[in-house]
Amino acid sequence: MLAEHLVYNAAIAIVVGMIFFRFTGRDNSWIIILVTYVPDLDKITGPVLRQFGITVLIEGQRIQHGTFHNIAVMVVFAVLMGFLLHPFGIPYFDSCILSAIGFSGHLFEDALVYPASYKYLWPFSNKLLGLAWLPTGISEESYTANFLHIANAEVLSIGLVILLGVALFRTWYEGTGWIRWYMPEKVYRNIFLPSVKEKTP
Repeated sequence: MLAEHLVYNAAIAIVVGMIFFRFTGRDNSWIIILVTYVPDLDKITGPVLRQFGITVLIEGQRIQHGTFHNIAVMVVFAVLMGFLLHPFGIPYFDSCILSAIGFSGHLFEDALVYPASYKYLWPFSNKLLGLAWLPTGISEESYTANFLHIANAEVLSIGLVILLGVALFRTWYEGTGWIRWYMPEKVYRNIFLPSVKEKTP
């Protein structure tokens, strides 16, 4: 699950951004895409800490892949993102909610692909959960990336169809203006508003 997470979270961002913009006049849904891979930082956090002689135990176990795949870490991360992005002019509410949505999107995507693999509801439950609804509903250990070694072709194809569908729907609903929220203003103006001259001092 590499490229798949990015594609599915991008689709989520487009829909959530449309709703946010409709009710708040803001669209900071790029945060959802930004935090796409945060839960997978548990793959490197443990080994990096051990390089410095630090061992962190959670429920008596070292940090390993799956440790961050739960709602407790999601809440802590969302609160931290709220404080980190606020100095850059991002409303605290936006940062917290959108970070939580991006994080939980990753968890839901894993659940769609894998059977019972992670304790998503920890600390409220230690039960391993998973849905395995998508075509490659197999264990993570045997999940094979068969498309350029970065994605499973079936899961990625479904995600691309969903992404295209929501992008077309938002464009139909709002026009192409929504794309400006995902790129620097100057780039947007050069691509979509080529007839508008930049003002020179």
